[in-house]
Amino acid sequence: MRLPLLAATAALAFAAPAFAQSSADDIRSALVGNTFQGGMGGAAYTSYFGEDGTYADATTTGRYEITDEGVCYPDTEYGCYQATIEGDRLEWSKDGESQGTGTIVEGNPLGFGEDAAQ
Repeated sequence: MRLPLLAATAALAFAAPAFAQSSADDIRSALVGNTFQGGMGGAAYTSYFGEDGTYADATTTGRYEITDEGVCYPDTEYGCYQATIEGDRLEWSKDGESQGTGTIVEGNPLGFGEDAAQ
C-alpha cells in the first residue's frame, strides 16, 4: 500500500513546477528603477533597469520590455526570461530551467547608464 502512495507523491512532485513566475506587474514593481546583482550562466553581473525601458550594466546598454512572458530583450538574441521574485530575491528562468539568482538593490547605486543619458 505504501509503494503506490510514494510513487503517486513522487509523480506529483515532479509534475509541479519548481517555482511560480511572478506577474508582469510584480516584476515591474520590483525591478524598474532598481538594480539586479547576482549571477546568470555561471557569471556574476549587475544590471540597472531604468524607468525609460533601458537596461545598463558595466559595458552595455539596451532595451527591455516586461510582458506576460517575463523580462524580454527585443534587440538581442537573449529573448525573454521569466522572473520569480520573493522580497528582494530574484530567480531568472527560461523554458522552466533556472538560469540564475540574485538580489534586487534599490535604485542605481553604481550609476549605470547615467553617462548615456547626458
